[in-house]
Amino acid sequence: MKKQKKLIMLSNLLLDSLKKLNRSRLKQIQTLMEDFNDKCLEASKDKHLFDTAVEKSWLIGAESIRSRIERNLNDFSHHLQRFKELINTDETVMPNFIDIHAELVQTEQEFGELQFDLKEKTISVTTGDIVLNDISFGPFGIKLSICQLEKLYTDIPYRIIALEPNPAGGNDSVTHPHVSDERLCEGDGHVAIRNAIEQGRFCDFFTLIKSILQTYNPDSPYVSLDDWQGRSCYDCGYTISDDESYYCERCDREYCGQCSTYCRVCDTTVCLGCSSECYGCKEPICKDCMHVCKECEEAFCENCINEKGLCENCEAERNKNEDECSEKTDAQV
Repeated sequence: MKKQKKLIMLSNLLLDSLKKLNRSRLKQIQTLMEDFNDKCLEASKDKHLFDTAVEKSWLIGAESIRSRIERNLNDFSHHLQRFKELINTDETVMPNFIDIHAELVQTEQEFGELQFDLKEKTISVTTGDIVLNDISFGPFGIKLSICQLEKLYTDIPYRIIALEPNPAGGNDSVTHPHVSDERLCEGDGHVAIRNAIEQGRFCDFFTLIKSILQTYNPDSPYVSLDDWQGRSCYDCGYTISDDESYYCERCDREYCGQCSTYCRVCDTTVCLGCSSECYGCKEPICKDCMHVCKECEEAFCENCINEKGLCENCEAERNKNEDECSEKTDAQV
């Protein structure tokens, strides 16, 4: 009886949210139609101006208008794609209470008991262990926010939560190649997921998400499976494997090959922040092997500075000054 009461409550909440979602979709279409109309008016004005400029041989003006039309067309193309996406949606038949109740029952048969948080107004299911290329990511919770359904066209109303997380090396927010900060990269499944929510096919919705989690797309991961066990470069954030990481002995952090070097004096591996460039030979040196010229105060390696603490140029300048003083003294004598 308690379980049945929960399903009835959930069905009513979902039905109400789907009605709000449908209204939201129609309002989105209304707004896009207004924008579409405005852009058509702008295009009509530009056509008139362009025709006038061409007829009067105002070539510079015509070229300027052409450039503006080109920019507007790029924006218009993106806007039109968004407009078509909403307009061309398969006719959404609003499910009734019985339909939604049946969907919830089917979801429980497929995934086990639904988790319902009355306070947060969320429903969740749990997947089994997700394994890709012999890497285990553990089970995931798919949490759908009932109150956020009406924001489907501007935000993702669900979260993907790693229950036994095995995050990418150096990036705890990536818990699956296609999940970052609990948000799923839907890829080609975007339209199918949206349609399932719009039509109240919640079992299909959860199944689609599970299917994406069980699939690896090497073209669009947040972190590839090849780099999963790697760690993040402290400087640029690039994920690196153990073989590609370099440990800076000065700051005790790990870096990639592009963000590290080695001291040409002591051969110590250091990051770019803990190294300097010898002003003389232009080779990298660590700060422990750096010597500052007493005259010009530039940094040099030990090979480019003498025992007096002078670089070659400053030594030559000092010798020159000493010779000039010696010559003056001899002349006075």
